[in-house]
Amino acid sequence: MATWRTLHSAAPELVALGEERLRRFRLAMLGTVRADGSPRISTVVPYLDAGELLLGLIRNSAKARDLVRDRRCTLHSIVDDPDGGEPELTLRGRFAEVDDTARRADPNAWWLSFEESLPLVGTIELDAAALIRFDLVGSEMSILSWTPADGLRERRKHYP
Repeated sequence: MATWRTLHSAAPELVALGEERLRRFRLAMLGTVRADGSPRISTVVPYLDAGELLLGLIRNSAKARDLVRDRRCTLHSIVDDPDGGEPELTLRGRFAEVDDTARRADPNAWWLSFEESLPLVGTIELDAAALIRFDLVGSEMSILSWTPADGLRERRKHYP
């Protein structure tokens, strides 16, 4: 299954711009599926260490319980200016808990100081990744997308 590490070679431009977005704000929005099937949106702190994207969650939090029950999720970068034309990163796939070696890859990860509660730490097995860029002067948006089946594609369309 493809993860963020896979995209380093399959879609390096998407990774470079996506990592810039995730590092800049240090937060992202995680979408999960509640027990009743409705969506839940929560903030998470993405960790980008050793080429992989990791998410750490308090194991008993609502979003962690969602992911244990139904692994489907989406991650979206933060946008702080709706008129700024900043790129937006979206990942879609399934949450996968990582092993202890991956959990310890970032010595500064918050979850290492909560070992007794064993936070849920994982990555996203990707079904799709997309980076949307906006040319506000040219009224055009560019969508750089990747899927395992189609690889990397770019399309442009008029905006708004």
